Amino acid sequence: MNQDARYPLYSSLRDLGPYFIAEGEEVVKALFRSDLKVLSLLMEERYIPKLTIPAGVQIEIATQEELKKITGYKMHQGIMALGVKPPNTPLEEMHGAALVLNGIADSENVGAIARNAIAFGIRNLIVDTHSSPPYLRRSIKVSRGALFQMKIHITNDLPLLLKGKQGVATSLSNQTIPLNRAIFPKDPYFIFGRESTGIDPEILDTALLHVKIPIDPIMDSLNVAVASGIVLYHYTSLR
Repeated sequence: MNQDARYPLYSSLRDLGPYFIAEGEEVVKALFRSDLKVLSLLMEERYIPKLTIPAGVQIEIATQEELKKITGYKMHQGIMALGVKPPNTPLEEMHGAALVLNGIADSENVGAIARNAIAFGIRNLIVDTHSSPPYLRRSIKVSRGALFQMKIHITNDLPLLLKGKQGVATSLSNQTIPLNRAIFPKDPYFIFGRESTGIDPEILDTALLHVKIPIDPIMDSLNVAVASGIVLYHYTSLR
């Protein structure tokens, strides 16, 4: 890939097919600590002494003004890396608990949930095709690079995948158990859905356990990323 072909990738905020963009100093450092392949760096010169750059990574230096022209907006941190997405992780390689995202369209929520997962020791992420792609630039940035430490499986048939799994669904139905009374199964698959309509009914039906977070009735729900943090904290505290 030549330099001219890379610049449109650095300027795009959309899904980049086989590639992704890591933006910001801490996110780029997290990428270097992972096993993912890095093709190039586009950054201000001041970052060179701050980084241990893997062999084979092409370095392109630009001023803040040049970066603004390339990306189309002013960057708060003048550093980006172009990486290669890993293959879809086979389910048989996912051991232990997992997070499952059903129709979560906000890329920032996807990133925040991944950050919560790593913070509470969960390394497996399953995402349906109705959710925001996990390797979007904004998801990666909000996760602070946590996505680089996760095994990620993307599926177009989530109900089939969840059959026979130890699913734990967050729900507001009358059949739920308050979170503080829940007894989690071994290696649960924690399912989180849309804030507007919740988890799809056919996916909710696959769950072994339905839990709810008791909140003041003045609010109808919590932000899904906040809810994931509460559920995962409770899970890890019980372990």
